Amino acid sequence: MKKNWRSFLAAAVVAVLLVPTVSAPIVLAGEISSAEAVGILAAPQVGLEKAIQIVKTNFDVPNQYKDFNSSYNTYNGRQVWALRWNGTSEQPGEFAAEVNAINGDIVSMNYWKNEDQLASSPPVPTINKEGAQEISDKLLSQLLGKRTEELKLIPSESEVVPLSYGPFYYSVQYQRFINGVPFLGNGVNVQVSSKDGHINSYTLNWNDVKAPDVNGVISVEKAQQAFAEAPFFKLLYWVPSGYKPMLVGQKQEAKLVYQLTGDNSGGAIDALTGKPLQLNPGEWLSTDAYGVGGMGRAEAEKASQASNSSQILTPQEQQEVERTSKLLKQDEAIAAVKRWVEIPNSLTLSSANLSKDWRSTDKRIWSFDWNSVETDKELGNPQYLNARVSATTGELLGFSISTQQNGKDDVKLDRAAAQKVAEEFLKKVQPERFTQVTLDPETDLMYKMNPEPWNNQAFSYGRVVNGVAFPENSMIVNVDPVSGKVTNYELNWSDYDLPSVTGILSKDKAVESFLKARSLTLTYVRIYSNGIPGDLRLVYLPIKDRNIQVSNILDAKSGELLDYQGQPIEKGPKPFTFSDLAGVNGAPEITVLGQAGLFGDYGNSFKPLEKMSVSSMLRAMYLSRFGLWGNTGLTDKEIISKAKELGWLKEDLKPGDPVNRELLAKVLLRYIQLNKLAELKDIYKVSFQDSDQISSDALGYIALASSTGIIKVEGQVLAPRDTVSRAEGATALFRALNWRN
Repeated sequence: MKKNWRSFLAAAVVAVLLVPTVSAPIVLAGEISSAEAVGILAAPQVGLEKAIQIVKTNFDVPNQYKDFNSSYNTYNGRQVWALRWNGTSEQPGEFAAEVNAINGDIVSMNYWKNEDQLASSPPVPTINKEGAQEISDKLLSQLLGKRTEELKLIPSESEVVPLSYGPFYYSVQYQRFINGVPFLGNGVNVQVSSKDGHINSYTLNWNDVKAPDVNGVISVEKAQQAFAEAPFFKLLYWVPSGYKPMLVGQKQEAKLVYQLTGDNSGGAIDALTGKPLQLNPGEWLSTDAYGVGGMGRAEAEKASQASNSSQILTPQEQQEVERTSKLLKQDEAIAAVKRWVEIPNSLTLSSANLSKDWRSTDKRIWSFDWNSVETDKELGNPQYLNARVSATTGELLGFSISTQQNGKDDVKLDRAAAQKVAEEFLKKVQPERFTQVTLDPETDLMYKMNPEPWNNQAFSYGRVVNGVAFPENSMIVNVDPVSGKVTNYELNWSDYDLPSVTGILSKDKAVESFLKARSLTLTYVRIYSNGIPGDLRLVYLPIKDRNIQVSNILDAKSGELLDYQGQPIEKGPKPFTFSDLAGVNGAPEITVLGQAGLFGDYGNSFKPLEKMSVSSMLRAMYLSRFGLWGNTGLTDKEIISKAKELGWLKEDLKPGDPVNRELLAKVLLRYIQLNKLAELKDIYKVSFQDSDQISSDALGYIALASSTGIIKVEGQVLAPRDTVSRAEGATALFRALNWRN
């Protein structure tokens, strides 16, 4: 499994851009012109020949890459020469770069070569994080010159260095600052190899723009007050995405949350006016500093069809047969559709499907499709109709029918009249539920953004419970303003356990909790309108801590940020920099394990002389095999249980029990799947002076562990029953990992 992963990484990681070693004068990017093309594209000032020279002066392009091609591209207000050198079939690879045709900036660079670099990769990285930063700083000084004064290194405290999977590439990121304020969306990213310090990737995002003066901006306290009063932080009932099937009769629980919603402003407060940033239709902020979290949705799960069999049915199978026998037959379900929807004679039933409701597995739904067999589309008849009804009650769950218009038909209904048609339909189809919903105010905003609303009027109604919106339960209706008919209807309504609103945080307290995790930060942002770059604006924007997942969802009772499954956000994996390894045998190896996020029992203190516990050893083994994400929160008991399931631990031990050398040999050889070999009888012999103290069932393990170098013993005394230190256990795991790879 590891070797497959390694092969994937070797193919997926864009390999090495060599650090330039040429002594020729360096061509600084931007030396030709500092003007940015806005509006009408400026005439290119950098020709193809000059672009090639800039790249080859600053980077070593492999001589064996003889196949060269270029293209001239414009995107995001940029005009660039895209240069590409390709290898041969014998030596495949690619070296690619983009050069700004206006000012000569090297915009991006990537180097990939098809070779197995894993075998020669040292187990302990040659280049550490600090070395990678020095290499990156040197490159930026070379390429950007004085502009580096506007860049600040973004600390990479959460970057975990994986173990023994070939060369790792440190991602060194820089944020651009103007007037001491971060300019979101502008900066540099460099990737540096841990093996030899080569640069395999470089990306520059830089706009020559006029930044507003920071004088006159409101204080962060006033921005927080404006954020708390703004309408985009709302109390809602919210249903997390399902990650496991619901049991029959089980209801999914909804949560009361405060959610950052609204348009594309991301909760931005105009730093000059103190009001929420207003974006017009088609406008968006150019920034990757924030994102939408906790908004995942589970996909519908299709039920499989049972086949006829002469076998005796199990009780569960018989129960399903009995349940299905009580459902509406196909013709009864079609009759339920016809109660509300006219099925044109020109349409023919093409499919009928009885399946489970993915949101409630004890419910069944009939789904139908009708299609036209006519080839003459000018007849004006609908070409398709699909509909869904409850297989239990015949309730209409949704339908959609096509319309044919040429754009010249007279519009009979304005929006108000179309809304009246929609609501009259809902009152007939859902008289009780219609009293529980209100028109979504964002529907009108979407309508205003529609450039051609003549052929469709859409209305969305969301459920309100205890005065709190519950968007998961809703009704959508589309009205054709030409024919005056309903053309689409969707009912999204399921049974949920809705908690009481008692005990929830006030909005002010919720905002306070939210802004502790995502503090309002004064930033420059650039607004794009219909894809065209505009001016910079000074705003306060809720920026997330880089060490945690991004989330817009806050539990209204606990005040914790939630992930898409509704669980409190776990702080992401992080590396550990141990401060107590001076003079310790195996310090370089233990340092690598810490950078991989292992053995962080005591934070950045390793405590090398303390006894290694069963839980600490097994936790490091488990995380090294299955990764840190989603596993760092496992309890000691869960780790023990998983180790037993995997066959690593067969002994009956408690989490705090110490690890002796016999046990260390056993768990590590089971971990690298040499246990069957270790358990062969009467073939092993060891030369330790105290070999008579080795348990008979551990002799093979000790023999293999010592002969492979996984366990190293100084002298001739093994002391198999002695407890190993944390340093000895960790270095043994390191050697086992590298032996396995």
